[in-house]
Amino acid sequence: MYINFWSPVCLSKELKDKPFKATILGLDFVVFRDSKGEAHCLSDVCCHRGGSLAGGLCHSEDDTIACPYHGWRFNGSGKCTQIPSLGPGSKIPARAKVDSYPVEERYGIVFAFLGDDSEDERSPLYEIEKF
Repeated sequence: MYINFWSPVCLSKELKDKPFKATILGLDFVVFRDSKGEAHCLSDVCCHRGGSLAGGLCHSEDDTIACPYHGWRFNGSGKCTQIPSLGPGSKIPARAKVDSYPVEERYGIVFAFLGDDSEDERSPLYEIEKF
């Protein structure tokens, strides 16, 4: 199956302070950087109302990406960390999350592993001796 491989998502230089939308194998993903400069890849569909996270904002103060519709914020692992309408200190439902995917950045390219292999079963990203 094609999903159990590392897929190029975008060029490193394309990933700045805004979310980047990528369509791979007919599915939409969003890629963003946290405050440490690490890339993260999530499903591009907010679990609340299906909004495109790629149309939202990155928040470096808490390393999240916010949905443009209602402001739900998700961290790099896809967990919802803030729902503005609930107010501060409110419990966020466990099901409030989006799918996240392992990322490796090499050769000026951000790669994501879109498959379901465990980390032990996952094939390594190809080494390129001359780049």
